[in-house]
Amino acid sequence: MKRIITSILIGSLSLAIFAIDGKLERINAIKKSSDFLYGEATMLKQEDAASYAYELLQKEVIGWAEQNGITLQIKSVVDINGLADTLVTRRAEMYRVFAYVKKSDLIQQTDSVVEEKPQPQKIEKPVMKSQDSLVTDSVKQIIHQRFFGKKTRMNDALLRINEAKNFFELKSIMQPLKEKGDILDFGKYATAKQPELCYLIVYDPAGNICALLDKGEDIRKNLKTGKDDNIRNYRGCGAIWFTLPEINDNNKN
Repeated sequence: MKRIITSILIGSLSLAIFAIDGKLERINAIKKSSDFLYGEATMLKQEDAASYAYELLQKEVIGWAEQNGITLQIKSVVDINGLADTLVTRRAEMYRVFAYVKKSDLIQQTDSVVEEKPQPQKIEKPVMKSQDSLVTDSVKQIIHQRFFGKKTRMNDALLRINEAKNFFELKSIMQPLKEKGDILDFGKYATAKQPELCYLIVYDPAGNICALLDKGEDIRKNLKTGKDDNIRNYRGCGAIWFTLPEINDNNKN
């Protein structure tokens, strides 16, 4: 019986080692190929490693597009995550997450041939940059309308929070705002006692922020898009609530 158990354990271990070796070979092959862009991170928590790996991948994509004058088919950096694949391996107690994307998946259909070399003419920024710019202007207008006649610092707090692209950036923003009194409190969505009175920051499993929702019950204004939205539209995502020191709330337009 002991021999059978030992044989099973040895066989399972061999399969695990074989699987790891296969992933490492795949990672090395992708790194050597000019067809892919990638980002990788090794951390104690898998979700932290994944978030940072995606962040590095996003920077690689943006840098590659700007350097080569390439027009991307994506509309925001969050879209990069949807096109990317990941490989996860272990290093002792650490998790290594390797996020990668094929260059051809990022390029608009009309761009049949792309030469990766500096262009003589002025390089235009990729579409995603101009979209970010338009979204920022739209958000400013929505927020100023939402808080017309109220303290300017509340507008500034929302605009500052909206600048965060991922969970890492958000950490360095929320606590200072709370210490200054620009936000009253914040926490995980599950801890909100009156969620309808809270603003919500929605983030995907990789830690990228995908929505900033106004106060409300079922229907909330998405302060990133200006459109009606619902927290139920983001299944599988997490959320952080926060409250603002609003005054004259009865005079809201």
